[in-house]
Amino acid sequence: MTRPIVYDATHLVSLGTASGAAGIGRLDLAFARHFAAHPRLACGAHYGARGPHALAPSRLSRIVADVGAAFAPDDSTEWTRLRGWLLGEEPAPIATAPASRSALGQFLWRAPLRLANDGPRALPPDALYLNIAQHACEFPLLFRWLEQRPDMRAVFFLHDLLPLDRPELFRRGYEALFRRRVDTILRHANALLTTSEAVAERVEREIARKGARIPIHVEPPPSTQGEAMVARDEDLARCDYFVLVSTLEPRKNHLMLLNLWRALAAGPRPAPKLVLVGGRGWENEQIVDMLNRCEALRPHVRWTSDLPTAALRHLLSNANALLMPSFAEGYGLPVVEALSLGTPAIVSDIPVFHEIAQERALFLSPIDGLGWKRAIEDFSMTDSPRRLAAIDAARRFEAPNWPRYFERVESFLDSL
Repeated sequence: MTRPIVYDATHLVSLGTASGAAGIGRLDLAFARHFAAHPRLACGAHYGARGPHALAPSRLSRIVADVGAAFAPDDSTEWTRLRGWLLGEEPAPIATAPASRSALGQFLWRAPLRLANDGPRALPPDALYLNIAQHACEFPLLFRWLEQRPDMRAVFFLHDLLPLDRPELFRRGYEALFRRRVDTILRHANALLTTSEAVAERVEREIARKGARIPIHVEPPPSTQGEAMVARDEDLARCDYFVLVSTLEPRKNHLMLLNLWRALAAGPRPAPKLVLVGGRGWENEQIVDMLNRCEALRPHVRWTSDLPTAALRHLLSNANALLMPSFAEGYGLPVVEALSLGTPAIVSDIPVFHEIAQERALFLSPIDGLGWKRAIEDFSMTDSPRRLAAIDAARRFEAPNWPRYFERVESFLDSL
């Protein structure tokens, strides 16, 4: 049976014109972009107090276009400044938080969409309801309507269970909120999508604990930054720099790298540069204070956000390596994005990174500061055997691609 598709756009509406979204937002956008143009799309959906509002396919397409434009800003000013800084042509700025869109502007953009209902359109019978972002699932009343629609098949994307396993790495109180989110998903899901076998194994244990049986499809997402190689920038390629792409939050381990860079700056050799790309998360006051107040770091570390997609790919493609010293991850899109571009990756020695990197990265313990320091020093030398081996490994990475990804996801959906 080929079921019509209802795509939940609530998270995209909540993102609105905010840029710099994390991995879940980018994956949600990739799914929405694919299904907004799909012949099986019946409508989009947005949570409502008495049930979801139905959004016409044309409205979903406009939401996708608007959010996509925010994710890939056209303004190249920041990239010009960043490139100039890497080349030694721009002074090092104070690391103030990247600008965000005004709260009023966000409210005005979202308000009409939150109330929209393209009547007399309704959620069709025997449809597939897709929820990719697990947005607001901590409010079970918003999903009670599914109990009145046994004809529908609800498919949720469960990205990981890290807040349950490592609550100390998240905001205070988030564990309880996330537990409600997982309970809602497992109560209503007829099937689950996820990113890695490591996550699937953990989710299966949670399902078994509840005495349920829910099929899980594992499919590693491709790079959301594009799949084609970019032209080599000879000037930038001669620069000695590394990149970390991540929201500033405790589990990403920024403090270890910043303290390491402080040690490199005090050493006998010129220190490489470090570019931090990502929005401001939570409980990161120490990170921001160090970026703003440590004079030893200012010539060597720059924090940026809102880079155009092409600029981020350009930045990654010419870097010595991507750094990902995370304590825990459910996936790690930046690792896939860097390796897809042929850029080496130095990453934490955690199971999910071994899986998604296909053993093509350099793996180090996230608490081995001296090991990370030695690796960065090695990767700063163009003729280092360790760096050359990592470049060769990255070139042998088998990058996932979107056509094959959605072909496999749709095959799974057709089986429901």
